Amino acid sequence: MKHRIYILISWVAMCIGATSAAMSEDNKAVAAKKPIKPALIYVLGDKDSDRAFVDAARTGAERAKDEFGVHFTEYRMHAGEDVTSMIKKAADSGASPIIAVGFQNVMPVLNLAERYPNTHFTVIDGLVPPLFPNVQSVIFKDHEGAFLVGIIAANNTRTNHIGFIGGMDVPIIRNFAMGFVQGVRHANPEAKVDMEMIGTTTKAWSSPEKAKEIAIKQYESGADVIFAAAGGSGLGVLEAAKDTDNFAIGVDINQNALYPGHVLTSLIKRVDIAVYTALKTAYDDEWSPGIKYLGLKEGALDYAVDEYNRHLMNEELIDKVATAKERIVSGLINVEMYSPR
Repeated sequence: MKHRIYILISWVAMCIGATSAAMSEDNKAVAAKKPIKPALIYVLGDKDSDRAFVDAARTGAERAKDEFGVHFTEYRMHAGEDVTSMIKKAADSGASPIIAVGFQNVMPVLNLAERYPNTHFTVIDGLVPPLFPNVQSVIFKDHEGAFLVGIIAANNTRTNHIGFIGGMDVPIIRNFAMGFVQGVRHANPEAKVDMEMIGTTTKAWSSPEKAKEIAIKQYESGADVIFAAAGGSGLGVLEAAKDTDNFAIGVDINQNALYPGHVLTSLIKRVDIAVYTALKTAYDDEWSPGIKYLGLKEGALDYAVDEYNRHLMNEELIDKVATAKERIVSGLINVEMYSPR
């Protein structure tokens, strides 16, 4: 009996020792894990929200904060501020990864990457050539999502006259426009599409008054649906749709509820997923450089159907758009990308 008790005690001691050793190894792994100090850099006007692109980025960062306790510092730039200086300020503070939201960050990151080899840079919506091991860029296949809302616009126009209003005149917005026009023509070859950009500086993202002025002009010329790919400026287009009793299509986040009955749908661009993934992979020590492409297949783009616009989207149209989406993902429909000449 004593012998059995001795064996049992020895076995328990061995288990406790093994468990303690395993816990010790886990603790060492946690202790060895390098903490991250992320920064989120973006351009925003005088308001605290754009109800679009920047808000989506913040949502992704807040999700990371809630899920694994990563606190981030926000660097908010106004139009015209020096981007390089702002990113350098973040890098000098020891921030990493630095998540720079927008194409305007491409050249500044390229200029700073070699000087800060221990800092990880992620540029959202800007194509950075894969020259450095500490730079990552996330590119959305905006033309794919724009194709789908183009189909929706073409099926809801009563005048065969549709509009597109872009923010800053840059290749990314031209890519939205190109996909949108292809979607319109796919569904309605007879439809006319007017196209106009708000400006050539970053002020174009935060000029809803100017966007509204352009939209009213397009509506008065006969357009009855306008797709606004203009960041915070797009709110002016949505308001113009309400004021003139026409339709607009929102962008970046679901904007259907802003002017119910006048927002035909919204092209949802999951900037939140891009930001969250950059933070999650950095936290897990799995962040990697290079170019990441996100499109319909990756669930990064979609159109919104909810209680605010369901009455504007009959089942036949929903099926038509769903079929186009499947064909794009499978490669049966090729949506051409904009390519600067």
